[in-house]
Amino acid sequence: MFNEARGHIKGRLQFSSKDFWMVISVSILFMFGAMALVWPNIKKIKLAYEYQDLSMEREKLSQENRLLNLERESLRSLSRIHLLAKSKVGMKEPDEGKVITIILK
Repeated sequence: MFNEARGHIKGRLQFSSKDFWMVISVSILFMFGAMALVWPNIKKIKLAYEYQDLSMEREKLSQENRLLNLERESLRSLSRIHLLAKSKVGMKEPDEGKVITIILK
């Protein structure tokens, strides 16, 4: 069965080895040409996805930075520090006679 099919194919398609290698070479050149045209688009799409991911990550980090700055400022509030000094540490306001003002030049 296969021998008969080979006979039909051999009868219709007769390639010399030079023609065969020429067809293979041209096919390879076309494949490289197609890859040269397609590869930049694939790379561009990949970079666009990476940019989108990094942009979303940057937005999340910016939001977290804003929240942390707000928390830092609330923790550094003088009224909060004064309240903690009185309640937790047990500090109290000095008497009027015990306060000395030093003026620096």
